[in-house]
Amino acid sequence: MANASDTIGAILVGALVSAVLSGSVTTQTFIYLRNYGGDDYMRNIWIVSVLWLLDTLHLSMAFASAWIYLIQNWGNDAIYDHIPWTIALTVALTAIVTLISHCFFAHRVYVLSGSSWWLTTPILLLAFGRLVSALVSTSEMISLGSYEAFVDNVGWVFTTGLSLSTTVDILITITLIALLQRSRTGFSTVTDHLIDVVTLYTIETGLVTSITTAVSLICWLTMPRNLIFLALHFSISKLYATSTLATLNARKSLRRRTRQPDQHLLPVISSLHEAQSQTRREQGEILDSSSIKRDSAISAGAPRIRTVTRVDIKHRERDSQLEDERAALQPPAPSPPPSVYTPPV
Repeated sequence: MANASDTIGAILVGALVSAVLSGSVTTQTFIYLRNYGGDDYMRNIWIVSVLWLLDTLHLSMAFASAWIYLIQNWGNDAIYDHIPWTIALTVALTAIVTLISHCFFAHRVYVLSGSSWWLTTPILLLAFGRLVSALVSTSEMISLGSYEAFVDNVGWVFTTGLSLSTTVDILITITLIALLQRSRTGFSTVTDHLIDVVTLYTIETGLVTSITTAVSLICWLTMPRNLIFLALHFSISKLYATSTLATLNARKSLRRRTRQPDQHLLPVISSLHEAQSQTRREQGEILDSSSIKRDSAISAGAPRIRTVTRVDIKHRERDSQLEDERAALQPPAPSPPPSVYTPPV
């Protein structure tokens, strides 16, 4: 193996970077709970919960590996070639998180394609193939316990897993872009603008995960005798979890983009509601026009005219009612005495 900076140092840096990215996963989880809570589909709630738990466990294994290398085996040069079980477990956890993310985006492909299994099945097969490769790599790492033996005997399995992960990312991104562009209307509408936003977001999330996985694969193929590839591998699960959670959290903002300013927050469910809304809008226009006329009259030097509001009318009706009640409580006025008829003399 290489020197300490390329092995133990790479493990330490990878663990620290994964801690920062794990904070992003926790932030996205908190945003999801604040915006949706228990009002979302049960499937999405399970996805968020499992991703956060797996991410926390992965971060624990990464720092446990750094503890084993730096504290428990301080000064032991033989540790450079040793594979702790915690390192092997991070490979399996990364594969599980990657599978959840791939299945989530494969479901989006299935929905956008009109339930087309011809487009969804290849993605799922490649995603499960990546999981199988990672589980085999984990098992061989634990059984062999040496990086030299792992590279020489079953290094191709680890290469296959990373290659399949990159392929699935590229395939999902291209498929989603093609399906979104097929849904365009060809006019400058809100729908087309929303499709452009979703397309750009799909490209960004797909590029981040695929580039990170590809760089880790390149480092593995070109420098298999050090652990720089493993430092990058620590970050892969965090990026997949963040992209999935961010996609779930972006739904409300995308819905707000599709709603026009004069639209109701909820759909009109009766003609009476619609008529009342129309009446309120007309009254608002009348009040606005009267306010404009009043302001222009004041600015021209005309005497200020007080506008009678609905509250003033209610006060006047109440005062009139009170006067009628007082009049009913007062005793009747005495009638004048009858006049005596006096005949003329």
